[in-house]
Amino acid sequence: MSRKFCDLKPSDLTKLPGLAADHFCIGEERIYMHLLNKKKMHWYLAEYGPIGKKFFGFYEDRSNGISSGFCSLEDLLKFCKKGDPWEPIVDENWKPVAAKEIPSLQGYIKMMICPPDIM
Repeated sequence: MSRKFCDLKPSDLTKLPGLAADHFCIGEERIYMHLLNKKKMHWYLAEYGPIGKKFFGFYEDRSNGISSGFCSLEDLLKFCKKGDPWEPIVDENWKPVAAKEIPSLQGYIKMMICPPDIM
């Protein structure tokens, strides 16, 4: 059975590690929660700050590609209001893994570590 992100309780979110002060070792972050929807969007969440209600992780969609950084709880809940195809679903089979081990993130992480020369 699929679990909708909007059905998670605050106690479910606080199981994620707290927000770190820095994120200098891109790719080393452990991804503890994976969300996806029918629009082929993915959220790989590593950390959560309950006071500011912000996540740190990697975000992937077909139109914008992959990005990393912060995302608010409110931003994710907005997708729930857009209808079923947009609704983030919790990947209940997800096992924590380093971001660099997720195939779809590997190219992005390599580019961030060693950006191409621009002339």
